[in-house]
Amino acid sequence: MTSHLRSVAVAVALSLGAVACGGNAPPPAPPPPSGSAAIDDFNSAPAWVRQSCKSYWGDQGKGRVCAVGSMGGSNNVGLLRSGAAGRARTEIARSLQTKVAALLKDYQRTVTGGENFGKAASDEQLVQDTSKQLTDMTLSGTEQVDSWIGPKSGTMYVLVQLNTEAFGEAIGKMKELDAKTREYVVRNSQKAFDDLQSELDKARQ
Repeated sequence: MTSHLRSVAVAVALSLGAVACGGNAPPPAPPPPSGSAAIDDFNSAPAWVRQSCKSYWGDQGKGRVCAVGSMGGSNNVGLLRSGAAGRARTEIARSLQTKVAALLKDYQRTVTGGENFGKAASDEQLVQDTSKQLTDMTLSGTEQVDSWIGPKSGTMYVLVQLNTEAFGEAIGKMKELDAKTREYVVRNSQKAFDDLQSELDKARQ
């Protein structure tokens, strides 16, 4: 190879190397931050997604408990809807069972003189079993009210409500509870539901 051809080859090699390394070309744009599409969607979402779900009705939410569940990562709309609704119901169930158990414990402490209740393992087990059964029965009265899909992220949001009348109906079917217990729980349930809604709202903030 002549010196002239050798010089040309070296120049070509250097040019290719410069191109491969990027040379003076501007660097590629960085990828968008993870979750930015979901954040953009959330900021433009309906008020019941961004704020308290009670805003859907424009009232104080008396007579109902509501929750919003979300799910993404699928092109199957039916799967997204059922998954999001299931998560909303789970949130309601978890807190509702706790509230029911607290009501039952308060009543039992009242009728047993306070310090005597809870010493037997059967007392606590009865409360837990009854509260779970009552919660399961009550959740059968939940319904999907509305849904919304974020246009950028494809995340589905589903609004689920539990009409508190369903709780009273479930109480009436609980043969394991005597009349006085049912009366006490129903009479104090509204405050429990108000507290439950506040907890659900805080969990979403």
